[in-house]
Amino acid sequence: MIHNLSCLFKCKRDSFCVEVIVVINSYQISPSDIKTENRKSYESVKQFAEKNNTENFFLTPLLIEDLPGHQTGAGLPRKIGMDEAISHFKGENIDNGIIVSLDADTYVDENYLVEIYKAFRKQKLLSATIRFHHPIEYLSESDPIRKATILYEEYLHYYREALEFTGYPYAYFTIGSAFAVTAKAYKQVGGMGKQQAGEDFYFLQKVFPLGKTKFIDTTCVYPQARTSDRVPFGTGPAIAKMIEEETNCKLSYSFESFVELRDFFDQINFFFHLSLNDIENRIKELSLHMQLFLEKDNFLERINEIKLHTSSAQSFKKRFFSYFTAFKIIKYLNYVHPSIYPFRDVKKEYLLLKASKPFEEQEV
Repeated sequence: MIHNLSCLFKCKRDSFCVEVIVVINSYQISPSDIKTENRKSYESVKQFAEKNNTENFFLTPLLIEDLPGHQTGAGLPRKIGMDEAISHFKGENIDNGIIVSLDADTYVDENYLVEIYKAFRKQKLLSATIRFHHPIEYLSESDPIRKATILYEEYLHYYREALEFTGYPYAYFTIGSAFAVTAKAYKQVGGMGKQQAGEDFYFLQKVFPLGKTKFIDTTCVYPQARTSDRVPFGTGPAIAKMIEEETNCKLSYSFESFVELRDFFDQINFFFHLSLNDIENRIKELSLHMQLFLEKDNFLERINEIKLHTSSAQSFKKRFFSYFTAFKIIKYLNYVHPSIYPFRDVKKEYLLLKASKPFEEQEV
């Protein structure tokens, strides 16, 4: 942890004030040796703070023991840290304070702080996601962690770009160590959740619809590439599973399923102006399994409700995607996999996705 803090304290800074809040936590079910290690870590962080804190850049360690619950995870500790940050903002522009989420095993570029600050201030952002890369270059090419991490990171990029391809308006990464929000946005959505895993995903799905979100690609965070069984899903468990199964490929949702979602989302601009009968006829032009999924979801009733409460095509579209959320998309993808479409090699599906984009849109 001290190495990561040293990395942060070496970051370039302007005149803005930075506080680093470190949450060192354990649960009631945590073994005693974990609690002992945590107390040692807390003392080390305190000593680091005493040596390095300045008036405008300082470290605040928190030792939180015996948290309730029968499961451990990142949700509650992340919430504790971010809630604490909210209480530390002072002054007239308290809502403009920026809360940056970072994991203890994550390194950052030297321009990390200034690029985040510049993006929020110049573009008046409410939230941002930040470019990330799991550093595996130091591992040998035969190392199973290196192979699995490359595949998993490729999957993350494929899934985000596939969402963007469908026309989904909130196609951003949801990596816990690579996002930032204003205090205003944090409070507006009720703060971070306490989920054992996926707390970053759930939280950001509430934040993105607020608008003023940007992907900051002028700096980078480097989460550690490692296995983990501490949480049920996420990077660590995904890497561990691929290593255990000795797989040479990462299976993912087929590109065809995203094409079907795009065909469906292409109809949204028409739905606001059409009668329910005409909308029903439009739906009949989609694939049979899309029709069945929408029928099970009482789609026409939901659309009618949205139409009754919106007065413009723009407000209709925004309300539509508050109904057909990222959760709903995953539900549909799981509905058609593997019964309709098999899970396929992400490398091959990514090539299909890239080939479908106009040349000027393809990433270099």
